[in-house]
Amino acid sequence: MRTFDDKLSTTFLVSAVYPMGPAAIILMPMLVGGVIDDFGFSEQQAGYIAAVEGMGLVVASLVAALWIRRVSWTTMLFLGFVLTALLNFVSANLDAFIPLLTVRFLAGMTGGTIFAVTVAALGDNRQPDQAFGIAQVVQGAMMFAAFAAAPYILEHWTVSGLYYMLGAASLLMMLSLWRYPSAGLERTQAHLDSAGGASYTGLIWLGLFASFLFFANIFGFWTYIERIGQAAGLDTETIGWALGLSQFAAILGAGIAALAGDRYGRALPLVVAMAGLLVTLWLLVGQFTSMTYYLGAGVFQGLFVMANSYQLGVIAKIDVKGQFLVLVTGFQGLGAAIGPAAAAGLISDGDYTRINLVGALSCTASILMFLFIIYRTRTIVGYVAAREVETSV
Repeated sequence: MRTFDDKLSTTFLVSAVYPMGPAAIILMPMLVGGVIDDFGFSEQQAGYIAAVEGMGLVVASLVAALWIRRVSWTTMLFLGFVLTALLNFVSANLDAFIPLLTVRFLAGMTGGTIFAVTVAALGDNRQPDQAFGIAQVVQGAMMFAAFAAAPYILEHWTVSGLYYMLGAASLLMMLSLWRYPSAGLERTQAHLDSAGGASYTGLIWLGLFASFLFFANIFGFWTYIERIGQAAGLDTETIGWALGLSQFAAILGAGIAALAGDRYGRALPLVVAMAGLLVTLWLLVGQFTSMTYYLGAGVFQGLFVMANSYQLGVIAKIDVKGQFLVLVTGFQGLGAAIGPAAAAGLISDGDYTRINLVGALSCTASILMFLFIIYRTRTIVGYVAAREVETSV
């Protein structure tokens, strides 16, 4: 049984597992394109497949709130890895809509279980902004490799090859179980009392809703960014490389969060992210060049992961009991589920403009909510100070 600690080696280990939970959802643009081109599904059907996978993650996260502080983390990760691999292998051999829809919902649940464990571990870190930043650096590197390989895999093995790749990655992650902490941080009643966290429950729920709205906007647009590129006349190879390189930009955005931590506060990075995301959504409307697509996809991913690190840090700061942060994955997953389905309904004869418009509005609303939470909770220091004293003695 390995106990929890704030060592950098532990943070990197947790960060290596972190991408496995949402891997299929992040890779969804290529999976959506694959099931349309290889399985003959409509754009709406592909959007619904993306939506139910996110919904599975939501269900798993809500259930995780009941066991995350009671059941061994390594036991749940083992089950998550095995079942995720199995469901991806099954998906590779399905080309009928309803069966694939069902299996991807279950895959969302197993991925959500993995994601919940890693989010809880990162949130328990003494510096959650930095921990989430490191995790997203690792995620960006891994997803860059996946996006770079995706066009070749689609060409030679169709979309089934992508599902096999996800299954193999899940099995490989079982190596992390040897050193993964089996439980999270032990919180004493003195620390809980000093933080006064109970009075911020309403703001925590506001943060969860804002996180849902942010992910609905992000994944509603991201799910169809491959189709948006095709509508602009870009070829598949250009799109694949642009989306792959966007993961390098995600590494940069996460790296900024990891290095800066809360040195410049959390409000300024979120304002910068909001402005950049709005400009990107404006640029990727209608016809545009391949250079604009490369730039837009990169800026979008970079600012998304940077903003996500700080949003998670905001909630982790005021969730001193450790009961709510795990729900973030559920609300994010709900956004990832509803976003693609809502975006599918906004498509009109191959015109994706309304996806960008609605995305811009929801992005603005969600980040403004987080800025309000930051303003209202800027005096919370008790629990953070207690953790720093602990680590200094």
